[in-house]
Amino acid sequence: MVPEDVLDRARNLLQRYRVCDHCLGRAFLEVDGRDNRERGEKIREALGLGETPPEKCYFCRGLFSKIGEYAEKAEKGLRGYVFRTFRVGTHVPKDLIAREELMWEVVGVKNTETIKKHVNREVGKRIKRATGKEYDAESPDVEVLVDVEKDDVRVRSNPIYLYGRYRKYAEMPQSKWPCRYCGGRGCGKCEYTGRQWRESVEYYLSDVLLGVTGGRDTKLHAAGREDIDARMLGTGRPFVIEIVEPRIRYGSWEWVRKEINAYGEGKVEVLCLLPSDRKEVQELKSAEYKKTYRAVVECGREITGAELERLGSLKGAVVYQRTPERISHRRGDALRKRKVLEIRWEPLGGRRFVLYITADSGLYIKEFVSGDNGRTKPSVSEVLGTPCKVARLDVMEVHGGRRCSGT
Repeated sequence: MVPEDVLDRARNLLQRYRVCDHCLGRAFLEVDGRDNRERGEKIREALGLGETPPEKCYFCRGLFSKIGEYAEKAEKGLRGYVFRTFRVGTHVPKDLIAREELMWEVVGVKNTETIKKHVNREVGKRIKRATGKEYDAESPDVEVLVDVEKDDVRVRSNPIYLYGRYRKYAEMPQSKWPCRYCGGRGCGKCEYTGRQWRESVEYYLSDVLLGVTGGRDTKLHAAGREDIDARMLGTGRPFVIEIVEPRIRYGSWEWVRKEINAYGEGKVEVLCLLPSDRKEVQELKSAEYKKTYRAVVECGREITGAELERLGSLKGAVVYQRTPERISHRRGDALRKRKVLEIRWEPLGGRRFVLYITADSGLYIKEFVSGDNGRTKPSVSEVLGTPCKVARLDVMEVHGGRRCSGT
């Protein structure tokens, strides 16, 4: 039985407009039925009225007769992807949305369904039936985008996010560094590689990951970065790598991690490769993890053990640093303050010693040692009363982020 109030509103609607069963059904979801079309048929039969062909419907203009065609195009587009979950999204022309508003004015908006939801669901049902894949409205692997206005269907593969921690053993930047002369297109200056630096942590990750996923590009998001000439040791630096428009996805990435380590042997090592998401990217980018460094320091003269003991005064010190001279060409001058949490040392004899420092995120260690011509205070050079510099720098620990098992 169709409720009398539904019949009254439906009769009012049908007296004003030509309405197909799909649109009639989606205007009255309170009527029992397997789908909108069946609901519409029940209402029409109860009113004793004949069917309106979809192509003559004022509200959808025959849109719902194309559901099968849209689903077929989607299935064809999806054949080039390995995925587990999908979602359908629909772009509806403004004039159809305006017509839909006229329908709501007559029948009300309660217990109704929009054109977008109808298309999304019906196309999604057909895709699921044809592929066996699951519909995921929140975080799908791929999206099917139906453009009603252009009568077009395309597939968009959402990024893959992988979390890991890397060690870096060789001199190289962290991120991709396009050639400054050609912007990455390739020229004689870069020997047509498009790269300012032939190697980077991201290149080692990207080359392998793009090869196994068929992705278009990668974006490396890390918890800070070390200098080009500094090593990253210990439990590694946390990162999330984003693979843009991948075609293939895997349930486990351990074998890919091993491929990366074989490719970067002796230079870059990835300690784990685990599923991640955009939220973890944001957490890493905003985090201010403290860090522990090991620096081999060389001074202008021999340093005695008694002089080294003075370095104890730097524990707990708040260090004021202006933007270092070495990066002033790319960063504006600013004053920052960071705290030294722990400091210890080991003499190497003569003018050298090893310095271990744990400090707030963002402390420039090289300048903390040298003083940067007075731009960093206090400094190791100031405390020892002689010019000192970092001969070698290692990041030993980034205190934060997910741990890799076994580290």
